[in-house]
Amino acid sequence: MASSDRTIRFHVETIFEKEIKRLPWHIPLAEWEEHGVRTLDIKRGMSRHVVLFVKPGRFSFGIKEISEKISKKEISHYEKLLLRGIHTLVPAGYVVREGEPIPLQTPIGVQYEENNTSHTITLLVEKVIPDSVLYRRGFSPENRKRIWNAVAALLAELHSKGVYWGDASLANTLIKFEKVNVPFVGRRTELKAYLADAETIEFQPDVSPSLREADLNFFFESMDWINEDVSRQVGSVPRDELSTEEDKEYLRSRYDQLFEIEQKKHGFEVQTSYSIDRFMGSISNPSYADLLLKHIEEHKWYLSEYARKEISLSDAAHDWYENIFVPLCTMFRSEGVLEYFPGKTAAEMYIEIMTNKYFLSEKSRKDVGMERAMRDYVKRFGVAPAFGAVLMNASRKMRAILSGKK
Repeated sequence: MASSDRTIRFHVETIFEKEIKRLPWHIPLAEWEEHGVRTLDIKRGMSRHVVLFVKPGRFSFGIKEISEKISKKEISHYEKLLLRGIHTLVPAGYVVREGEPIPLQTPIGVQYEENNTSHTITLLVEKVIPDSVLYRRGFSPENRKRIWNAVAALLAELHSKGVYWGDASLANTLIKFEKVNVPFVGRRTELKAYLADAETIEFQPDVSPSLREADLNFFFESMDWINEDVSRQVGSVPRDELSTEEDKEYLRSRYDQLFEIEQKKHGFEVQTSYSIDRFMGSISNPSYADLLLKHIEEHKWYLSEYARKEISLSDAAHDWYENIFVPLCTMFRSEGVLEYFPGKTAAEMYIEIMTNKYFLSEKSRKDVGMERAMRDYVKRFGVAPAFGAVLMNASRKMRAILSGKK
């Protein structure tokens, strides 16, 4: 909603307008605290602009002082990113304070230049750990890898969805523990990276390899900047290096793998109309998308033979999902099989058990059956040594599902 109040113009969502209008927009942002505005004591990363966090009512906001042109563009970028399912800030709008025009002497006389100041307003993302705090703490190698995994996942998702960041850096990234819904598993806590600055975003049909490389290299440079910045602030206090070459190599390796996974998932969705993440759970290996597609293609052949006519791949995918995948994964959960594999998704469980059955059967030169395949898989890869009746019942149900019995 857009409105005008003297020299203040509001371009904010209606739900936030009442609270945003309570703030003293006629005063420069840097002076708000001097005029009694209570700000939130939140650690923040490095920024080229004045940034404040406030809670004038029910909502908490992050406010950045910038030009009107960039504010308008950045709010639009956040909206487009969210529509693409990317973890980023939620825009509330922008507010413009109009100043007295600046007179400029020109050959044709005095001309006046706009003297406006704008404020990009976003909802505060709670419980995030900005880089300025995060990388001062002592982390185990495993936890450092979890951080780089989250960053690599964000970069891979951006590039696979046609987004070139242009300013990829630790300073513009927020790290957060977040509850996510995993199909057939339930809610799980995962470490997520949020894009926290959308000024330089570019949307393209396809992000070229050179632009992807540019984003990665810029992010690597930002790791060095953070390292130098923290070194100056802590002085002689002992601490680990924050941007070792090993860290960069790991981040690049994870990015390459995750980008390939994103490409595979996109190809799978185009052919089957099913999103792996939404309907089956994420996958950790790009070959899993190929294996899922192979199972659907085999199911398509079976359905076409049975119907004595050609069944489309999308129809076969729907039948496979409803009559094989869903019953199997529901059984994995109800029979407690997933408890042996914390961290696995239903899609990964399905692929790995079926693949294990295939290789055991090849080795034995006969069909070893679902019970043996599942027992062997759990024994070799599960976290618990006891199987018992749980696996017997689960494998029996799995046989029934795969044979078409209800």
